[in-house]
Amino acid sequence: MKLPRSIKKAAFTLAETMVALGLFGIAAASSVTALIRMNNNAALSRLQTGASTVAQNRIDLILSDMPFNPQKGQVPPQLALGTRIEGTPAAPVVPVYTDPASGEVVVRGWLTSTIANTNTTAGSTALNIYQATVTVNYRYRGRIYSVVMETMRCPDI
Repeated sequence: MKLPRSIKKAAFTLAETMVALGLFGIAAASSVTALIRMNNNAALSRLQTGASTVAQNRIDLILSDMPFNPQKGQVPPQLALGTRIEGTPAAPVVPVYTDPASGEVVVRGWLTSTIANTNTTAGSTALNIYQATVTVNYRYRGRIYSVVMETMRCPDI
């Protein structure tokens, strides 16, 4: 049985099929690349949020630790002048991200708190305003990331 001529022309050639598969492959490869990049950005964002939470918790402690009046010798340990370091790059101890499914700490970092007296005066009176800088560092995929927050604290008079 011989097919009508119009049906023979309706078929795709091998070249057309290969071009279509090539275009589909390029689109699939670019989609996979974009998804991998989005997944990496989501992980970095989670870690940034975790480190920001750790830094904010330390700032909250610095702002709320009572009583604070250096003129009367009332300085909480969190507001002692100087630099306090928790952990090191070689031995990170501060939990930055905990896996919600397993509860296991996945990424740890190290925290540095620096407390300095601004030596601000009003006339001849020392105001004892302290400046606190909190830095949380963590390592992810071989790179070190940091979150820095600062605050000021005046005496509770």
